[in-house]
Amino acid sequence: MAIYSQSLNEALGQGAGNFFTAEFDDALVYQAHWKNPRWAGCKLIGRKINEYNGIDPFIDKINTSSNDYLAKFIPSSSTETVWGGDITYGLNPVINKETTAIYIANTVVGGTENTASYASLEGHSYIGINKILVVNKEDRTVKVIDRETEGYDSFHRFITQDFPTGTKLNIKVLDESIQSNLEAGSYSVRMNKGWLLSTFKYLKYNNDNTTLGLTGAPSANELVGYTQYGSPLELFDQSDMGDTGNNVIDGLISIDTPRLCFRFGYKSNDTTQYQGFPDGQYGGGGLGPADVGAGGPASFGIAARDFSPNYSKATIESNKFTKQYYTGSNVFPEINTGGAGAFFSASRFILNETLSFLNNNFETTELHLTINKGTLDFAPGFNDERSMGTFEVDKSFGQLAAISINDETDGFIGTSQATQATTFLNSGEFVGHHTPYHHILQLKGTPPFSPLGDGVTKIEPHVVLVENGGDSQAGRMLHQRQTYWNGDENPRVLQYSGSAAFELSFLDKDHTLIVNVDKPTELFQGIGTLGIALISEHLHGDIKNNLEYYLKQGGILTKSTTFQATK
Repeated sequence: MAIYSQSLNEALGQGAGNFFTAEFDDALVYQAHWKNPRWAGCKLIGRKINEYNGIDPFIDKINTSSNDYLAKFIPSSSTETVWGGDITYGLNPVINKETTAIYIANTVVGGTENTASYASLEGHSYIGINKILVVNKEDRTVKVIDRETEGYDSFHRFITQDFPTGTKLNIKVLDESIQSNLEAGSYSVRMNKGWLLSTFKYLKYNNDNTTLGLTGAPSANELVGYTQYGSPLELFDQSDMGDTGNNVIDGLISIDTPRLCFRFGYKSNDTTQYQGFPDGQYGGGGLGPADVGAGGPASFGIAARDFSPNYSKATIESNKFTKQYYTGSNVFPEINTGGAGAFFSASRFILNETLSFLNNNFETTELHLTINKGTLDFAPGFNDERSMGTFEVDKSFGQLAAISINDETDGFIGTSQATQATTFLNSGEFVGHHTPYHHILQLKGTPPFSPLGDGVTKIEPHVVLVENGGDSQAGRMLHQRQTYWNGDENPRVLQYSGSAAFELSFLDKDHTLIVNVDKPTELFQGIGTLGIALISEHLHGDIKNNLEYYLKQGGILTKSTTFQATK
C-alpha cells in the first residue's frame, strides 16, 4: 500500500505536484501487536489465580495453530483433557490474589459415617467451619469472625471466595496429641455449599429381572423371550430419539437434547418386535405382539416386558425436605413390577414428588445426583463435584407424568389366542397406562459434557408405551446418544461401568465443605477438642509461615510462638 503526503513533499523541497511515496505492508494490520491495542483489544486468560499454567507437552505447537489450543482444554485421549496454556505476559500469573484468612473447623463427618442422614461419598468428608481468623498483615493483629454471631451471607462469602470448588487446601490438626495421616497438598474442595441430605438411595442394586416376579417354576410358554436385562442407568448427552411414524408416540416421546442427562429406568427391551394393533384385535386397540412367524396368531412369538431396574431394595431417607412433601413408606414393595410395584413407586417419588418439590423450592435448596458413592472422577483435573461423581439436577427438565394406577390388562403371554386369556402374569407383562414418558433427569452443566472427551456413541432400540384415548400404543424407537457411564456390571462397555449405585440428595445450605479427605484412614483419631485449621492454597506467604503465631493471636492455640519474618 502506497501513502502520498503533500506536506511532506513540500517540507523536503520537492515542489508542487511532486509527491513523496512511502510503502506500508498491509499484512501488519492483521498482526496481534498492531490490531490488539488499536481495535481488537487485549485479553489475558489464565487457568488459575496465583499460578502460571503453560502449554501442555501433549500439544503439537509446530503443526497446530495457537488459536486452536491457547486458553482452551484440548482432548488428549478418551478420558483426559489438557490445558492449552495461559495467555499472559511472560511466565507470570494473569491474576494474583492472596487471602489473609485462616479457617477453623470443629466438625468432620466421614462420607460413609452417617449414610442415613448424608449422601454416601467414599473417600470424602463433610467439614463444618465455625470460625474465621482474618489477619491484618500490617500490625499482625487477628480479627475472629464466629458463625454464631456473623450473618450467614457475609460469613459464607468468605468461604466461597477463598475455597471455590476445585481449589486446593491443606489441613492441620490443632491438638498435638491427636495422630493423623494427612498428606500436604493433596486435598481439594469438591463442594462449598453445605450438606447433601440423603433422599433416595439405590445402593443395594439388583439388575436380575429374569423371572419378573414369577412364583414357582415358570412354564415353557412363560419363558419365551425372557432375557436377563442389564441396568438402564446411564449418563449421556447429545441425545437424539428417532421417530416411529406414529404421530401420537412421536409427539409425546422426545429426548432430543444436547444436555447431560441421567436415565434411571425404562421398559426393558429385547429383539422381539412389538407394535400397537388396530381396533377390534386383541381387546380393541390394546397392545399385542408382532407376527414374527407364518400362519397367523397361533405362531406369535410372545415375550414379556419387565421394568428396569429393580427398585425393591431402594430406600427413601427422611430429612428436613422430604418431610415437607412425602408421608409414605421409606421402603419399596418386594415386587418390582405392576402399578403398585417398586419401579412405579420409585418413579412416582422421583419424578412427581421430588422434582415437583424442587421446582417449587429451588431458591432454598438444590437436588444432586451422586453415582457410585462418589468414587468416580468424571472431570479429571477439575477437582470439583464432578470429581466425586456428583451433578446438580436441573429443575427445568423432566416429565412429571401422572403415574397413579397401572393397567396391566393390555399385556398377555402365551403362544396362541387360545392361551392368552389364561396365561396372564400377575406382574411384568406389557403395560401402557399411566406410565412416565421419560425416566430421565437433566443435569446442569455446559453441553456437551467435555471433560471425558467424546464418550461412546450408542444406538439402541427402546420400546415405548403410551396411553391415547383409553388405548395403549407401543412403538420401538432408536435412541442415539454419547454415553459416559452405564450401570451394566458385565460386560464393562465403558471405563466407568462396574456398578449400578446412585443416590439423590437435597442440599442443606451451610458453612460446610466437602473435601477428598478419607476420615477413617487419614483422621483415624478424629480431630480432638481444638478442631482443625483449613489453609487455602492462596494464603499469604507470611501468614502461612507463621500459622501458629496467628492461631495464638486468635485465641485458638495457647503455646508461645514468635513471628518469623519472611526472607
